[in-house]
Amino acid sequence: MDIQLEIGAIMNSRTKLMRSMVTMPTLLLAILIGGIATGTANVSAAPNNKHKILVMYSENKSLVRVDTNEAGIDHGDLFHREDALSRTLNGPVIGVSYSQAEVISHHPETNVDVRRVLIQSFLPKGRMYFMGTSELDRGAIPAPGWTNAYAILGGTGIYAGARGTMTLELLSDGKSWKSTAKYTLD
Repeated sequence: MDIQLEIGAIMNSRTKLMRSMVTMPTLLLAILIGGIATGTANVSAAPNNKHKILVMYSENKSLVRVDTNEAGIDHGDLFHREDALSRTLNGPVIGVSYSQAEVISHHPETNVDVRRVLIQSFLPKGRMYFMGTSELDRGAIPAPGWTNAYAILGGTGIYAGARGTMTLELLSDGKSWKSTAKYTLD
C-alpha cells in the first residue's frame, strides 16, 4: 500500500511539472511547427490556375429529334445525342456524353436556326459540364469539319471548379468528334 502511495505521489509531481512547462504559447508554437514540418497548410490553398488540356474523342451512338410543335423545325424543338467517349480515336470507351440542343431562334433571311446546347460528360474521375450556342442551317445536323466552342461550366470529382473553353470538331467520318477542353480549376 505504501508503494502505491509513493508511485501516485511521483506521478502527480510529474504531471504538475509537465503542466507548468506546457503553457498556451508553447502549445500553439508546437502545433504551428508541426503543421509546417508535415507540409500541411493551416489555411485554404489558392485556386489551381495552371492550364490543363483534356483531349477526347467521341462516337455518336444515338441522335433523336423531338418535334415539340408544328411539323418541321421551330422554337422548342430538341436534338438529343449520346456519345461514347475515349482518349484516342476509336479507342476503348471510358465514359459517355449526353447533349441536348434546343432551337431558340430562327433567322428566316438566312434560313439558320440558333440552338442552346448543354453537354454533360461522364468520365472515370468525375463529370464535366459545357454550355453554348450553335448556328446551323435550319433543321440540319453538323457536317464533317464543323467546329464550335462551348463554355466549361464546372464539374465534379477532379473537374470540380473547372472553367474554360471546349472546342468540338466533327471529324471526316461524320460520326466521330474531337473535343479539346482547355481549363483551370477554381
